Formats: sequence, C-alpha cells, structure tokens
Amino acid sequence: MAAAEGPVRELSEELTCPICLEYFIDPVILPECAHSFCRDCLTCSWGEAAAMASCPMCKQTSRPGDLRPNRQLANIVEIAKKLNLQGGEAEERICEKHRKPLKLFCQTDEILICRVCDKSTEHKSHEVIPAEEAAQKYKDKIFSCLETLRTEREKILVYLADAEDESQEILNITESERKKTVAEFRTLRQLLEEQEKHLLAQIEEVEKEVARKRDDHLAKLSEELSSLESLIQEMEEKHQQPVSELLQDVRSSLQRCKEKENFENPLAFSSDLQQRLQSCCNIGPFLGGIMKQFKGQDLTSLWAGYPDTLAFDLRMQKAKVTLGPTPADSKLILSEDRRSIKCHSKAEERPEDPENIYLFSNTYGSEGFTAGWHFWEVLVGCEDGWAVGVASKPVKGRFIFTPEEGIWVVGRSQGRYKAFIRGINPPLTLCGELKRIRVSLNYDGGQVAFFDADRAALLYRFSGASFSGETLRPFFAVYDKGYLRLCP
Repeated sequence: MAAAEGPVRELSEELTCPICLEYFIDPVILPECAHSFCRDCLTCSWGEAAAMASCPMCKQTSRPGDLRPNRQLANIVEIAKKLNLQGGEAEERICEKHRKPLKLFCQTDEILICRVCDKSTEHKSHEVIPAEEAAQKYKDKIFSCLETLRTEREKILVYLADAEDESQEILNITESERKKTVAEFRTLRQLLEEQEKHLLAQIEEVEKEVARKRDDHLAKLSEELSSLESLIQEMEEKHQQPVSELLQDVRSSLQRCKEKENFENPLAFSSDLQQRLQSCCNIGPFLGGIMKQFKGQDLTSLWAGYPDTLAFDLRMQKAKVTLGPTPADSKLILSEDRRSIKCHSKAEERPEDPENIYLFSNTYGSEGFTAGWHFWEVLVGCEDGWAVGVASKPVKGRFIFTPEEGIWVVGRSQGRYKAFIRGINPPLTLCGELKRIRVSLNYDGGQVAFFDADRAALLYRFSGASFSGETLRPFFAVYDKGYLRLCP
C-alpha cells in the first residue's frame, strides 16, 4: 500500500498546474518549451496581452497567440478526479468564474475565492487568508454565539417552566374555588330547601288552624241560629194562642227572648293566630327583598378583588381618592392638586428598628369606606421610604405598620419591597420594576390586596380581616426620599 502511494503522488503532481497548484482546468501547452498551464492561470500571470511573453517556469520566450489546448492532459485530469488521487473531499466548491477550488478567504469582502481570484485586481489589495484558517476563526465566533444562544435558551426554558408552574398553581386555585363554590351553592340550596319546607309547614299549620277555628265558629253560629229559629217558631205560636194559653208562662217566654237579644259574635280567630298569619304574609316581601339584593348584585364582581394573571376586573368601583390635609408640624410636602406627597426628612434622621418603627410622615385619603369593593392606584418612586394601603385609625409619631394596629400596607424600606407585618415582613412577589400599585379593598370579604397595575400581577394579599363596621381610609406614608402620587 505504501509502495503505491509514491506513483500516485507523482501522477497527481504531474496533473497539477504549477501556478495554482490545483488540477489543470482547460490546460494549454506552450509549443516553445512544452510546459502546460491552466489557460486562466497563464493569462492572469501574463497580465495584459502582449506580443511576446515568457514561460512562468523556464522563462522561455513565447507568443500568446501560439497557445494550444492540451486535450489529452485534460482527459487524464478528469480520470484522476474520478479516482480522487489528491485525497480531497468528495465534492469541493469551485469558483464559478475560474473553475478553481475555493481555498482562500477574502476577509475584506468576507467571501471564499480561488488562487486566481487572489491574483486578480479585484482582490489584489485585500487581506486574504487560507480558508481553513478563516474557518477556525469563524468557528470560534460561532461557538461564542452558540454559548450565548444556549444561555438564552436555558433562560427561556426556565421561563417556560415557571409559566407552567404558575399556570398550574392558578388552575389549582381556580379548581379549589370551583369546588368550594359548588359546595357552598349546594349547601345554600339545601338550606333554602329546608327553610322552604319549614316555612311551608308553618303556613300549612296556620291553614289548618284557620280551618279548625272556622269550623268551630260556624258550628257555634249554626247552633245559635238553630236556637233562634226554634224560639221564633215558639213565639209565633205563642202569639196565636188564646188568652188563657198565651198568658201561661209568658214571663218565661219573654225572658228567653230577652236573653237572645244583642247577640255578640264570638271571636273567630285569636290574636295569636292573627300574628301567625301576619308572619306568613311577611315571608313574601322578605324573600322579595333578598332576591332584589341578589339581582342587583353581580356575584362575578367578587372577582374584582383578585388577579385574573390573569387581569383586573374593572367592574369594581374605582374610588375617587384625594390626599387629606396634613398637620402644620408635618414633614410632608403636599402638592397643590392634593395628589402627591414627599418628605422633608433626611436619611440620617430616621432610626433603625427591625420592627418597622420609623419616623414616617403620613396622611389619609379624604374618603372613607364602610362597605363594598373599591380600588385606587398609586405611582411609587424608585427610592426607599414609602408605604401605601389602608388604615382604620389615626397614626402619629412612632408607630408599627402591622394589621394588629389596624394598618394594612406594603412598601419599600431598607432596599426591600415587603408587606409590613410585625415579625414577618414577607417580600412582595415582583415580576419586574414596580412603578404603579393598585390597592384593592374588599371590605365585606375582609381583604386588602395589592397588585402591580402595569402587569396585572398580585403582589400581596391580606385576608381574614374583620373590619367590624370600622371606617377604612386610604393610607400614605413617606420618609427620606420617598415619593407617592395618586393616578388619575
């Protein structure tokens, strides 16, 4: 095998153009010295056509017009290509113009060129390197791009997983709420059915009592009527009797007539029965009032206090909030339109305390709420030192932000976005830079929820509160560089 490689190499060299060092393409022979070259390689080597030129190998003078095609050599080259004597790739890209392999790379034009192109005026002043070297260089760049793309792919895969987890969590919540709703309505229907049976039984009992009282009353009236009829007949007969008979026992007859005078109709239905009857009559209006409340109340509006990830329900009542007056000694700067506040205090003036005790300056919204569902939106600054929410009583001086003190707020303090709860201070669930907060108050449901208004994402929800008829007011507090502004 090794012995065969020598002749193959020699044959390959004999079929190679001395100028481009590739297989001959359209070979021509110089009659003066019998050397052969590719036609394009020789023409490019000679440059502009001239009457006399020299052989690139032996420098023998030759005339360009004497070039003759070397067809036998061309045929041998084609056979050698089929045998793949040079051991190159099975299919190699060829220059369309010069029919030479594209083994060079022009860095100026960023294209593959052949050796003939390299010597042409088009690429003469360009920076040209071997294609293999250029390939390695671009492989490094491509590898770097691949690393970046793979990193981005991993991030997107994480986002996809997070989205799937979040959607599954939401679906779990909605499924749980669906089951609860079905169960509650089933219980409500059962309760209504039981109440219906109970009320109908009461009405039936009243009907029966009325029937009994009616029968008793009619029996008494009939008995009295029969007695009167008998007495009338007796007196009519008495009236027709002769004197001797008429006067006999006349006093007794008149006495019995006297007793029948001024008959008093007995009470047919007692006051107790009348009251029970009135109670039955009140059932209809009572149920009608309840139905009117339900008809006027769209139960789907309950969703307004919750995120829909998925969107806000605008059927909730948007509160028209303005900032209330500030005390004369307050450090607050209140805007003329009463819609924004900031603070005079400096950073070194605030004390450090892990239980949320700061020298906040605060104010309330001018409106108060004792029922219903309401929301308002607040622009928050990018600096530390602000809190928004609701409060049930005035707060002055050093105080603690916590529901135990009647304050349900979230804010930013000491570089952290958090809900203010004594001893816990859970972080807010952020999906990006927080610019606008929606405060959502469900008074009847005992909930205060906070949303990223730009992304419709829940930040935090206080639940299970019992406001007990208290008046809740929008609450705003700032210190240091804190800034708040009510949205239109």
